[in-house]
Amino acid sequence: MIGITPNGAISFISPLYCGSISDKQLFLKSKLMDRLEPNDVVMADKGFLISEELESIGCKLQCPIFLKDKIQFELAEMVSNSQLSNMRVTVERAISRVKQYKYFEGALPYRCLPQVHMVFFIACMLCNFHAPLIQVT
Repeated sequence: MIGITPNGAISFISPLYCGSISDKQLFLKSKLMDRLEPNDVVMADKGFLISEELESIGCKLQCPIFLKDKIQFELAEMVSNSQLSNMRVTVERAISRVKQYKYFEGALPYRCLPQVHMVFFIACMLCNFHAPLIQVT
């Protein structure tokens, strides 16, 4: 799990986990909540069930709105989804910067596993030396 600032810089990197772990478990174990301040907004995918935990510290969860039983979105929902979609593009572009280092493609040699956390952290921090993805004024 990584945190991205509005301009696309990587601001948080959780420890890596092998095996299966739910999004909620990873969020709680990462201690990201300890770094959030009241009124912060966390953007996540549908199914990221952490809204109660965020509300308990005065933060908000922003997820895409889905149609469910409706035929079409209301205007406010359409605008909200459009803005969220633009932010999601920034997140995806930041993640693709990490992937450019190609260290994590395919299987990692067993002897590299003790250092994989440090290598991932370094790859993420190197991405922050690129030009900002978004110029925030």
